[in-house]
Amino acid sequence: MHKKMQDSAECPPAHAGDYLTREETLELLQVKLQTLYAYVSRGLIRSVPQGSNGRRLYARQDVEKMKSRADARSGHAPVAAAAMRWGEPIIQSTITRISPDGPMYRGVLAVDLARSGITFEEVAGLLWKTGASVALNWQPCQRTTRFAEAYARNGLVDPRRELLRYLADIVLRFGDEHLRNAVDPGAQLAESSRMIATMAQCLAHLKRQPASTSTSAQSQRGCGIAERLLVALGGDPSAQHVAALDAALVLCADHELAQATFVARIAASAGADIGECIAAAVLTQTGLTSARSYQSAEDLLRACRTPAQTQRLFDAEYAAHRNLPGFNHPLYPDGDPRARYLIDMVRGLGGRQSVVAPLHAALAMAAQHGCLPSLEIGLTMLAIVMGLPRRSAYALFIIARCAGWIAHIIEQRESGALIRPRADYSPGAQPEPRPGSQLLPLPPITASKPAVSVRRITLSRFITGNR
Repeated sequence: MHKKMQDSAECPPAHAGDYLTREETLELLQVKLQTLYAYVSRGLIRSVPQGSNGRRLYARQDVEKMKSRADARSGHAPVAAAAMRWGEPIIQSTITRISPDGPMYRGVLAVDLARSGITFEEVAGLLWKTGASVALNWQPCQRTTRFAEAYARNGLVDPRRELLRYLADIVLRFGDEHLRNAVDPGAQLAESSRMIATMAQCLAHLKRQPASTSTSAQSQRGCGIAERLLVALGGDPSAQHVAALDAALVLCADHELAQATFVARIAASAGADIGECIAAAVLTQTGLTSARSYQSAEDLLRACRTPAQTQRLFDAEYAAHRNLPGFNHPLYPDGDPRARYLIDMVRGLGGRQSVVAPLHAALAMAAQHGCLPSLEIGLTMLAIVMGLPRRSAYALFIIARCAGWIAHIIEQRESGALIRPRADYSPGAQPEPRPGSQLLPLPPITASKPAVSVRRITLSRFITGNR
């Protein structure tokens, strides 16, 4: 049984390219070779062959889990450190629980909610615990959409190249006008829903020839977020596509304590308003693990035009990185249920065979390398089949995830706690790098564009007074 677990490409490690060599594994665990073999034989650490040389690679997630167990027996500080790396929960929350079947919102599987036909707006209400007494407002702010239109038209930012900066500035502008003075909790939620609608409307500038966002908003009064997004992005707002996009937004709404969610909670604990917290979360997404994952996954899928080309691209990508972008989520070693649902839904949408066939060929090629699709792949496939412009998948993810961020901001505020972790000071010691990791070069500093009249987020807002 264990032999099958070790060798089968159908049961890959949690991050199939994120392997460790034997030497790296022994160094991390500080055990003898015989102990490592015992872990493998008992199914505690999965391994795969390393080429034809007879050596094996070991799943980093399993190795780090074993290290966390060992650290737990050695004291509190190592446990706390391990918890910051896909480890044990460190913040109590009633919002979302990660299960093998995907995230559960307030005790209900997100996949079941998507399957039921529930709308994104209804799931936002569930996450926010609005109840019947709170009237949400899903209509965009015309003044903010006009600001975004001028912002993009004047060349101060290109939404297609600087999506996150564009969205963060929209959020800060909206927050200055509407969220800062909304003291009542019900009013804050009403303005928060309006903020999401405004962000959705402003995505029209991802198109090469966008229509006026303010004029378009007027013509869409009363429509839901999914329909608004499809119209803004130039998609087909048919009932089938609206329902499919609603399901996708539901699946993206929250995922427990992801990096950006943690940042939003930290900002909330420091007293930032909802707009500032959301802007902080959005800008956190510029990191390697999120924005670039979506970008790389989309570039790879859109480059697949024929099965032969797909085979070459995937073989080259895997050979270079021992992984494929957008595959093998660390929390779902058996595959991401959200991605499975989205991919099945894409199959039901039909679409031009010339578009659909290479995408499914890509999934087959990935499976040959033991790579299971994550949410990024499912959402990107949906955006491509719907004919949405480049970077739409990631934009859809950001819009949907705002619902979860707002829920966490509210929960953090209600707790009244300041998130202020402690450091384990070790004189002269250097932080222990992850085996096999590399430092990436910083991008060159270039001259900034002219300042725009929008109050930008400042670190001092969050740092001053935090002790």
